[in-house]
Amino acid sequence: MMTLPFRQELMDGKGEPEIIEFRKALPSDIDEVMALQDRVVEALPDKDLYSTSSREEYLTQLKEDICFIAECRGKVAGFSVLVPNDADNPRNYGNYLNYSREQLSRTASLDLTMVDPEFRGRGIQRLFNKLRIGTAVGMGAGEGLCSISPDNPYSYRNFLVLNFEIIEQREMYGGKQRYLLRKVF
Repeated sequence: MMTLPFRQELMDGKGEPEIIEFRKALPSDIDEVMALQDRVVEALPDKDLYSTSSREEYLTQLKEDICFIAECRGKVAGFSVLVPNDADNPRNYGNYLNYSREQLSRTASLDLTMVDPEFRGRGIQRLFNKLRIGTAVGMGAGEGLCSISPDNPYSYRNFLVLNFEIIEQREMYGGKQRYLLRKVF
């Protein structure tokens, strides 16, 4: 498991090394998270690829879930959320699958990742995924679930390389089509 904070050298779009710093996100990061969401959504060719969250929803996640931030050159380059394996957390994706309380207590949800368009293509999402999986395993989770738009091949590939499998397609987030993917740890 990766220990926070940590620094990772990644290559920018020109093949030049760049240092990305990963740390735990805090409620005090809310303004940066909201600004990142605005930049991400603005750059999307299809706004249905991403389901936006309100300030209150992000504050709840920053307080109750495990959130991570990536920073580079003094800017927030990415944000990611892990919903812990908790039977009482309504954000646990196992609820979509009618998991029992016992199953929910062993299931973590890799809820969302946003990467600033300026920093895409550096492997930040893959590092967030590895960080979230390692954290979930360290907390005793036996599986992880995530949701991805069927029209987002970049995110889908980032989960395929980690051996996640599609278990179903369903409407989520106010009627948007999503794949639910699972990986048994």
